[in-house]
Amino acid sequence: MENIKAFLASRRASTILYVALFFAFSWLSYGAYVRFDLSSTGAMRISSTTKKLLRNLPERATIELFVSNDLPDEAVLVSRKARDFVTEYVSASRGRVKLTILDPDNDKSAAERAKSLGVQQLDIAVRGSKKAQAQAIYFGLGISYGSKSEPLNNLISLYEQHDLENQLTAKIFKMVKPNEKKIAILASHGNFSLKKEQNPNSLSVFADKISAFYGDILEINTTTQDIPVEVSTLIIVQPGKLEPIDKFRIDQFVMRGGNLIVAASGMEINFSQQFMAAPGNPDLVEFLKRYGIDLATDMVNEPKPNYFIPFVQPINNFQMEKLPYPPWVIVPRDNLSQNNLASKGNAAFIMPYTSSVKINPTILPTGDGAGKFKIDILAKSTADAWAQANFAFLDPAKMGEMLAAPKQNTGTHNLALMIQGKFPSQFATGELPKEAPKTFLKAAEKDSRILVVGTPYALSNMMLILTQMTGAPLLEENLKLFFSAIDIMHGNEDLVELRKKSSPRIKAKLVEEGTRKFFTLLAFVAPLLGIGVFGSYRLMKRKNQTLVNENTNSAKPTEA
Repeated sequence: MENIKAFLASRRASTILYVALFFAFSWLSYGAYVRFDLSSTGAMRISSTTKKLLRNLPERATIELFVSNDLPDEAVLVSRKARDFVTEYVSASRGRVKLTILDPDNDKSAAERAKSLGVQQLDIAVRGSKKAQAQAIYFGLGISYGSKSEPLNNLISLYEQHDLENQLTAKIFKMVKPNEKKIAILASHGNFSLKKEQNPNSLSVFADKISAFYGDILEINTTTQDIPVEVSTLIIVQPGKLEPIDKFRIDQFVMRGGNLIVAASGMEINFSQQFMAAPGNPDLVEFLKRYGIDLATDMVNEPKPNYFIPFVQPINNFQMEKLPYPPWVIVPRDNLSQNNLASKGNAAFIMPYTSSVKINPTILPTGDGAGKFKIDILAKSTADAWAQANFAFLDPAKMGEMLAAPKQNTGTHNLALMIQGKFPSQFATGELPKEAPKTFLKAAEKDSRILVVGTPYALSNMMLILTQMTGAPLLEENLKLFFSAIDIMHGNEDLVELRKKSSPRIKAKLVEEGTRKFFTLLAFVAPLLGIGVFGSYRLMKRKNQTLVNENTNSAKPTEA
């Protein structure tokens, strides 16, 4: 025992300990990943939803990150941050996800692998001496899970938009749960469609965004076919004519626990005739009414500039003019429900050409227990808003006259709501459509959710047009509400956390190169300083012990 104590106090033991500590710190700094995010939104932190998904993967996944070694200066900082984020993402899986980093520019097999996964090169604008130039680089990844693979390109842009985690998790979620509940849209009804066109009646942007997560949207024509059993949510957008068999099949879908997202107005707008709005969608209005939902034949307007989007039009080749346009309603955070996850925490909800929505408490009594419903008013107007009933002329050039005219129907109007419960069947009694089967559901088997938004343009490509017009992320704000509503309807409330984090409104400042080098040097020097301080402490302790031993020996009496 004395020999062990003597060895531990010796210089040789100290030297071995210092070397061991140095290599231990080096190994920890390489293998461990620690990063701090002090933002209020936690935009740069890995969410608990992602961690839960990754750590419970039935099989291990692989992420292959393809990065060009020679990056232009314009991309170095942000690419490093994106790469660090992917590293942290993989580390959060606790071994369920493996990361491999490849350089396709210098490795032919890596380039072939990138091509097979669908990872594409990205053109980055670089500063030239005379004119702008572009450099093609690799900065994308491929995710492999079992026999499936998914590419994710342009990681730099996704990182800057704080959408990288959302997209990564969406890809993995899609591969892990291929049979996840489906989303369908009522097709061949009305003027709105999924055609890829940049006009207000196209739903292509919404469809593309949602397909990335839940798979392709099914197009269902209820006039000729039933709604498939795998469909959990049916989207209805300004449908126009609804035949009795359409209503029957939609009702049966609700009776078996299906969810509806209805984006429609009680008015139709004719843009070619002074933007005239007149009553429309009588079949849908009547259908919703029998569920206790009153979609009004009116048009809600906001008089104050902060609550509507201005109409921007060119005066000449060099100037743009902003006109007040009350029909393009902005619902700010204060007027969004904070009790429902779909709207909680959202910055705004944009509702161009919206009608008001009311509830019939006789059909939809609120409370707990059988026959009761949970009703959330997701969006409402300000108390200064007014509603024009039956007919309205919404010509942007004549908004000054409309604002100056006396107002009727002023006050707060409900613009979007979500209802949960067992809805009464519209066909429990009365005549059935001739195409209806003899056996059908006369009462609801399960709870359903119905989301009603008073305008079809809240999810149409009009939002893309308004986003480009104003330069504000209007489209993204609206998609948050719709996507979160779908997550709730599918029982994936945990995914809402990711929706809220993905926001271009958040700006993150990259550390300057000089500051980065300082912290990099500090990270290297700090362990050495720690070892040096510990070594000094050990040295002083050993010297003190030597002095004590010498004093003890000198104090002992000498033998004669």
